Amino acid sequence: MGLSSYKDANDLSYTSSSPDSAQAFCELTTAYMGFRRETGAILKGLLENDPDMPMALCAKGYFAKLMGSSNHSARAARTSEDLNEHLARINANEREKQHAAALSSWCDGDLEKTTRIWEDILLQHPTDGLALRLAHFTHFYSGNGRQMRDSLARVLPLWSEDHPDYGFLLGMYAFGLEESGEYAKAEEYGRAAVARNPQDAWSVHSIAHVLEMTERHEEGIAWVAGLEKDWSTVNNFRFHLYWHKCLYHLERGEFDLVLKIYDEQVASDIASDFYLDICNCSSLLWRLEMFGIDVGDRWSDLSSVAQKHLGDKDLIFVSLHYLMALVANGDRAAAQQLQDGLLEWSGLDGTQARICADVGLAIADGLQSARDGDFATAVARMEPVRYSLNRIGGSAAQRDVFMMIMLDAAKASHDALKARALFADRLGDKVHSSWTWKNYSSILETMGRTDEAARALEKSRKALAR
Repeated sequence: MGLSSYKDANDLSYTSSSPDSAQAFCELTTAYMGFRRETGAILKGLLENDPDMPMALCAKGYFAKLMGSSNHSARAARTSEDLNEHLARINANEREKQHAAALSSWCDGDLEKTTRIWEDILLQHPTDGLALRLAHFTHFYSGNGRQMRDSLARVLPLWSEDHPDYGFLLGMYAFGLEESGEYAKAEEYGRAAVARNPQDAWSVHSIAHVLEMTERHEEGIAWVAGLEKDWSTVNNFRFHLYWHKCLYHLERGEFDLVLKIYDEQVASDIASDFYLDICNCSSLLWRLEMFGIDVGDRWSDLSSVAQKHLGDKDLIFVSLHYLMALVANGDRAAAQQLQDGLLEWSGLDGTQARICADVGLAIADGLQSARDGDFATAVARMEPVRYSLNRIGGSAAQRDVFMMIMLDAAKASHDALKARALFADRLGDKVHSSWTWKNYSSILETMGRTDEAARALEKSRKALAR
C-alpha cells in the first residue's frame, strides 16, 4: 500500500495511505482525550485500514503503555522495535520520528526523556493533542503538578477557542492548577471546560479535586451527582468519579452509602483488570477501615487481581495499591513476592525505578508493618519520605491515603507526642476533616488534655455537615 503525506484538521502531517487516515487519527486523539469507550475501536479500525501508518503504530504502543502493566508494556516494546525498523524503510516525517523516539524511551523506562520529546514536539506542533495529553499523563505519574500546569499554559494561547477539543485543554489546565494548589483559578478553568462539554470527565474530575481539597463535601456530592448522566458515559474512568463521590460521603460519616457506591460502581468492573480501578478500590477500603468500618470480604476480589501483577515494573503508584490489597487480605506470600520485585526494581535504571528506591520501598514496608500491627516501624519507615510522597505520582487526593495510614499507625503506636504532632500538622490542611479532628481529640484525651479534647471532638461533629 503506497504511503503519502496528508494533513488533518489541525494542520498536522501524517504519512498514510489516504487522507481519511489522517482525519481518523484526529478523531482518535479527540476520543482519547475524552475517555470515550470507542477509542480502542477507532484505533483498531485505523490499523486495519492503514497498517503501515507510523502514527497509528505509535498510538498502538502508547495505548499499551497506558495500561500500566508488564504484559501490556511487553507488547508496547515489540511495537516499538518493529516501528523503528519500519520508519527506516519509509519516508516518515520528523514529528512521526519524534513520536517513535518517545515510545522507545518510554519502553526503556526513561520518563524524563519521553516527556521532553513530547514537549519538544509541542514547541513546533502545539496542536498535537496526543503529545499534549500523553505529557499530561507522565507529568501526573511523576508527581509534577507545576509541570502539568505549565505544559498547558505554553500551548493554550496557540489553540483557537473555537477548536472542538479546546475544552479538554481547559480541563487539563484546571487539573494542573489544582495540583499546584491554585484552587480558585483551577475552579474557574474547570467550570468553563465543563460548561463547554459536560461529558468531559477529566474536567468534571478537576473540579471534584478542587472541592475535595477545599473540603466542600456537600457541594462536591452535588457537583458529581448533578453531572452523572454525562460523565457516566465514558470508559472505566467513570469509576474514579464515583470514588470522588465516596470521599465526600466518607468525611460526612455516611458509611453505608459509601459501601453501596463501592459495590454498585467503584468495584463493579474490577475483573476487567484496569489499574485505576484497583487504585480506587484499595485506597477506599483502607480508608473505610481507618474510619472504623468493617469491609467484610471485599479485599478478596482485589487481591485476586493484584496477584496477576506481582512482577509489574511500570508505575510505583499502582504497584503500591496492589500491595495494599495483598497485605490487607493477608496474602503474605504474594505480598512478599511483590515486595521482592520492588526491591529488584529499585536497583534498575529508569525514572520509576529511582522513585521506587527513594520513596516506594519505604511506603511498601510501612504498609506491611502497619497491617502486621508493628505501628512504630510503620511510622519510622514512612515519616522520612512524607515530603517526597508526590514523587510516586497520582494526585494529592489519591496520595493522601498514605499520609492517613502513617497517622493512623502513629496513633496506634501509643507515641502520643508524635501522633499529636502529626495530626495537628494535618489540621493545617484539613481543617474540616472529621476523621482528623476525632483522632486528634482521642490523642489529647489520652494525654489528659480533657478540655482541648472536648473542643476537638466538637469540631469533628461540626465537620460532618460540610
